Amino acid sequence: MPKKVGEIMEAFGEFFSTFALWIWGILAIIFVILEIAMTGILQIWFAIGAICAGIVAWFCPDNIIAQVFTFIIVSGVLTAVFTKVFSEKGDNPLVSSNPVYTILGKSALVTKEIDTAKGLGQITINGDKWSAKSANGEIIPENTKVIVKEIDGVKAVVEIAKDE
Repeated sequence: MPKKVGEIMEAFGEFFSTFALWIWGILAIIFVILEIAMTGILQIWFAIGAICAGIVAWFCPDNIIAQVFTFIIVSGVLTAVFTKVFSEKGDNPLVSSNPVYTILGKSALVTKEIDTAKGLGQITINGDKWSAKSANGEIIPENTKVIVKEIDGVKAVVEIAKDE
């Protein structure tokens, strides 16, 4: 015979209030592990939110709503504030922490003729040499100014700059 919804909720409440501190602690550890394993800075704010919710659980073990509310507010505010801070500094870890993508949209100079059909071509951008190929397959002569459109494996995909 199925239990009434009220009894199920009461049982859940008793379980959660008994193990709330453990649950928030385990969540914080999971978020820290995810932060270490992944690029960018996002999960750390959820780990801090879980720690704060755990503190609320220590003082109010029966108040699940306050714990969840604390987790949501602390995590949300930290994520919003620090995403904005990193964005204003031009160092948004949520976008990509891979420096390869910083050359997208930048201009470069062809140092070796680009012939995509033959697999030849090289550009220099920010003092670094990159293998390159043409976005539309055209041959691009040496000393031509190009724009990096995308990255394909280890090659920059370029097209001739409009002001050329």
